Amino acid sequence: MSNEKGEPKKRRGISGLVFVGCMFAGMGIGFALENVVVGLFIGMGVGFVAMAIVRLKLGEW
Repeated sequence: MSNEKGEPKKRRGISGLVFVGCMFAGMGIGFALENVVVGLFIGMGVGFVAMAIVRLKLGEW
């Protein structure tokens, strides 16, 4: 049986994972380029945009 109240929370978790994944990817790029702060900011920016796209595709907005 599916729990209708639990499903939106699960969807929110997926978009949060996308954000965190982009942030870590940016941090890795920052380490490679020896500029971690810039990498983190780029990762966070891409992460917020990706999170918005995932939420839009899942119908949360």
